[in-house]
Amino acid sequence: MKNNRRLLVRQWQLVQVLNASRIGLRVDQLRERTASSRATVYRDLTLLQEAGVPIERQTVNGEVRYRMLRPSELPGIGLTALQISALRLARTELEPLSGTGLVSELDALLARCRPPEKQPSFHFAGRATEATPDRSEVLKGIERALNSRCRARIEYRAASRGGKSSVLLVEPLLVSVANGAPYLRAYCVERDAERTYKLARITSLQLTKDAATYAPAEPPARAFDHSVKVWSGKPGVVQVRLDPEVAWLANEYPLVRGQRVEAAAEGGVTVVATVSGIVEAMRWVLSWGGAAEVVEPSELREATRAELLQALAKYEGPGVAKAKRRTGAGRQNKLSQVS
Repeated sequence: MKNNRRLLVRQWQLVQVLNASRIGLRVDQLRERTASSRATVYRDLTLLQEAGVPIERQTVNGEVRYRMLRPSELPGIGLTALQISALRLARTELEPLSGTGLVSELDALLARCRPPEKQPSFHFAGRATEATPDRSEVLKGIERALNSRCRARIEYRAASRGGKSSVLLVEPLLVSVANGAPYLRAYCVERDAERTYKLARITSLQLTKDAATYAPAEPPARAFDHSVKVWSGKPGVVQVRLDPEVAWLANEYPLVRGQRVEAAAEGGVTVVATVSGIVEAMRWVLSWGGAAEVVEPSELREATRAELLQALAKYEGPGVAKAKRRTGAGRQNKLSQVS
């Protein structure tokens, strides 16, 4: 999700630079004004055009320039090119919820933003990516269950059972999106407890005639107050030390919102944060490679050490490492961050 947000910010910056120019800009000018490489500018321009952002490529006096479409070239619905661009970029972020009423309403509005047919230089590609039919249907079913306050029967491939399918009776409470993937927070009737389910693992969903009876003690979204991604549970404090060469990036690549960054010895920093569980925190620590060290809790430190040893073992000797049974925080715990 962090990478997606940085991409979105960079593309929005490019759109604003283009919008400020009446005659359009060359790629080298865009590169200078956005502090991006030539390849990045070309890639972002392609992605924006494919997403339906009103950018036109034209040749002026032998020079290739890019510009935003003028008001006279846009559909007469009262939106500027910059406003249409904002809606287009927002739509790409909402792709995980494709099929719900919220996104369908936005799609209907964007359908009216198509430029006139007399503008063949403008390419409209619709959604940047297409949701799978199964996910779309599952999302629609969840939305109906939420609106009608009824129970649903889902077939779910749980990581805790090695991906084997099981049928569960649930009462949907909330859809949460993390790292571009939607998750369902629901009350599980069989377990008599709230659980989080990844939508990609829900193979089917059927509404029942049974009314939902579960009353959450607090808003379902509170379950993710201290989650790095979607892990929910008892919160705990973690401390991670970052080496001096990456210390300045601690706030650019945060563990969670609200983390505290404290100065450490020799120019390093210590990131202090309250998180739910250790698995997602461990993934964040591992993303820094050798530049990060867990200070506490000991459980997170040992889990990270076990994971690093497991990875190192694969590179021992000249050939491919043989598969070994994982222990500690291993892959099963990683997959089991949701039910």
